[in-house]
Amino acid sequence: MLLKTLAAGMTALMLLGASTEACTVMVVTKGASTDGSMIVSHSNDAFGGEMNPAFIPAKDHPRGSMRPVYPSPAGVGEMPDYNCFNQPNLVAPERCEDYDYPGRPHTKPLGYIPEVEHTYAYMDAAYGIANEHGLMFGECTDMSAHLPEAPYQEGGGIFYAAELSRVALERCRTSREAIELMGSLIDEYGLWGTAETLAVADQNEC
Repeated sequence: MLLKTLAAGMTALMLLGASTEACTVMVVTKGASTDGSMIVSHSNDAFGGEMNPAFIPAKDHPRGSMRPVYPSPAGVGEMPDYNCFNQPNLVAPERCEDYDYPGRPHTKPLGYIPEVEHTYAYMDAAYGIANEHGLMFGECTDMSAHLPEAPYQEGGGIFYAAELSRVALERCRTSREAIELMGSLIDEYGLWGTAETLAVADQNEC
C-alpha cells in the first residue's frame, strides 16, 4: 500500500512539472507535514528518457550470485554499444516484467557486484523511487568543478546515480544505511556520469 501511494503521488508531481526542462526535488520533513510523514518527490525532465514507473518485487538470490550494474541514458546520453537508449530506459527482464520488452536487445551491464541473499521490493523509473520500508529517493543534476561530466570508459567506474539509488533501495531500510552503502560502492567500483544530488530519506530522517 505504501508503494502504491508513493507511486501515485510521484506520478502527479511528475505531471505538474511536465512543462519545465529542469529536474525538481522536493523534500518534506516530518515537522513540515500535517501527519508527520516524510516525503521525497522528484520530477525528472530534460533528457527525453522514459518515465514509466516499474515495480521490482522482493527476491531471494542464490548465495554467490552476482548483480549486474546497468548503464543509464540519463548519465551522459544514449550508449548504443550497451543497448542503452532513452526509450525504453532499461531492458532487463530478470529484474522485473516491467523491464521485459520482447524483441528489444537486453541492456548490457557495465559490470557486476556480489548479490545479497534477499533484496527488497521497490518502485523504479529513470532513478529509484521508494522501497517497501519507506526509503525514498529524489535526484537532480548539479554543476561541479570536480565532476562536470565523466563519460563511461571501459575499465573505469561502473556506477551512475541511477543504479546507486536502485542498489540502495534493494538493500537498505534507512537513509543512513543507504548513504553509507552508496559511498562504499563508489569507493570500490567507481563513478561515471554527471554530478548528481540524490535526496534520500526514510520515515524518520533525511
